[in-house]
Amino acid sequence: MRNLSKLVAAFIFVTFLSLTLTSEAASKSVSKSQINLMDIPEWKVMTADVGGTLLFSDSPEIVEEDGILYSDTVQGKTRLLYYHLNGTKLPKKIVAVLENTSDQDVDITISNYAFGEPSKDYLYVGKSTQEQYFKNTNIGFAHVPAHGKRLLSTKLDKIVVDPEKLVYGVFDFNATVPLKVTMLMLPVNENPLLFVDRAKILPADKSRLRGTFTGMDRIMKSEKVYDGKKDGTVAITLADGKFDRYRTGIDATDGSIVENYGNYGILYKINIPVKGLGKTNYYLNPRGGVYAGALNIKKDQHAQGEMIETPLNKAFFGQDNSITDLTYLGQYDNFNQLVIEFSPPGASNLPARLILQPQN
Repeated sequence: MRNLSKLVAAFIFVTFLSLTLTSEAASKSVSKSQINLMDIPEWKVMTADVGGTLLFSDSPEIVEEDGILYSDTVQGKTRLLYYHLNGTKLPKKIVAVLENTSDQDVDITISNYAFGEPSKDYLYVGKSTQEQYFKNTNIGFAHVPAHGKRLLSTKLDKIVVDPEKLVYGVFDFNATVPLKVTMLMLPVNENPLLFVDRAKILPADKSRLRGTFTGMDRIMKSEKVYDGKKDGTVAITLADGKFDRYRTGIDATDGSIVENYGNYGILYKINIPVKGLGKTNYYLNPRGGVYAGALNIKKDQHAQGEMIETPLNKAFFGQDNSITDLTYLGQYDNFNQLVIEFSPPGASNLPARLILQPQN
């Protein structure tokens, strides 16, 4: 993903950026106090990786021939995230095939899914896919007979991916029996259920961003209650490999240990207990370059939540490797037990920071 995001950044017009709130954030924030982004203390948090299995398919990122992009067998709760660009000169299909390796039929429940239309605008694909995912309005079902095959989504088989266009998708599903999941790129006139049997496994590229990772969700909670009057403005760094460690897993195609540098596909559930009778402002701050995505904020863990674009009201932010851009996420009463759901978006640069600022 980072290879493509660097290409995107190279063609973005450089704009002047301040070291305080952007005009977008300042106009929406109830508190217009300036934030010195160069001197914000890190708020300590604890993390736990929970949930099912993440299958991550992003290598080769630029696919130059037909074949298997990634494959592994899973059981239980699973998240499949794929991110690939058609690097050939011909239209292609990129699909996911399920193979039931057990002796019994199985019905697959797809609890949430999202995928963007193929495009050469990589940031748009990343942002629009995350907007769909965090709206959480897509569900589906799939019946796979014993020792049989079917597509995870028949919709993908109908999508033509033209040369130099990117596809990005996320599927959360649950299977009660072992299922072999295979990501494929193939000619548009081929039947994926037949092609998969003769397709070869494509080698990973230099980034090696593919693999199977145990624990597809990351629970993040602060070690102590945040007191805005006492603690002031604080930041929580996300997906930097230091404050927030990267996940390691196994590339099932060759058995090698791999690192998900960026934690793509990991769903963060961030809960920062806050004390006091006032309110707190929340912001997202890109730290690695151009960034475009979305997240979800729930006022408590049982609430439906609100999808928020990052950034709001424009396509992307963080131009020219700026670390001084902000987007406003909202102001919430301190008695709310906020849960912020975040996942590193495809085509964007990382890390990012979640910033808490007390209301003046």
